[in-house]
Amino acid sequence: MKKILIGTVLAGVVIIGIVYIMYNKPHRDPSSEASIKISSTELFRSYENDEATANGLYLDKVLEVSGKITEITTNQESIPIVVLETENPMFGVRFTMENPILNAKPGDSVTIKGICTGYLSDVIIIKAALVE
Repeated sequence: MKKILIGTVLAGVVIIGIVYIMYNKPHRDPSSEASIKISSTELFRSYENDEATANGLYLDKVLEVSGKITEITTNQESIPIVVLETENPMFGVRFTMENPILNAKPGDSVTIKGICTGYLSDVIIIKAALVE
């Protein structure tokens, strides 16, 4: 009985330690990392053709994506969302921006840098910022 109690306490301490370390892990800053340069059309086509291969190339990597803005909105937390055009009229490359979009509007050609998190009808990029 004593061994089970000690094992349970040790497992609890290990779990709490892992949670603490993960919670306090430093956040990535894509602006300071090297990036892969690609067009929005090429990135989307890569995911549309073979998601597994595209994940191997782009998932969790910093990308610098160039293209034409089709939409600027905000999400539930009022964070700006920018969508860049692809060959598919229904889907695009969707960026969750770190800062407000001040001078950009639909139809503008821009380059945006952020971290790719995968493909859910749109290619999703987080922690994004406009490249000046």
